[in-house]
Amino acid sequence: MCESVNRIQLANELHCRGYSCAQAVACAFCDVLPYGPEELAPFLGCFGGGFRAGEICGAVSGAAVVLGLIWPHRAAEDLAAKELAGEKVRAFQRRFLERFPSLRCGELKGRPDAQEGSAAAARIGFQKSCAVYIAAAVEILEEMLAEETGGKGGAG
Repeated sequence: MCESVNRIQLANELHCRGYSCAQAVACAFCDVLPYGPEELAPFLGCFGGGFRAGEICGAVSGAAVVLGLIWPHRAAEDLAAKELAGEKVRAFQRRFLERFPSLRCGELKGRPDAQEGSAAAARIGFQKSCAVYIAAAVEILEEMLAEETGGKGGAG
């Protein structure tokens, strides 16, 4: 739990400094990814704000990048890896939708009830919807990593 709160706070700090929701979520996991923030952030520069068009929430997109790096589909012929990556992103989306009514930034941004979807965001006192979605994405990723690693919260 402590690691999750630290990552949530890190992601929030990154977002407050100017990173998009996608960049903030993904860079909060650089300790278990093969890239540092300075390498990873540029890949995600256009993912925030729902690809700058109100589409898929940047926090969800950033989480998908983390999942893809932890459970990569590297070789075109590796259909098992492709299916596993798909299972992971669908599981993330399902969990996100259990907390919030949509995956779309345009439908999520500014919702007054956003805080109800993240216990950690409520404890920390986040009020702005994007901060809550970032916190929830980090929480969900932490849960998924903990399940995979037997509760250690890391990828390996």
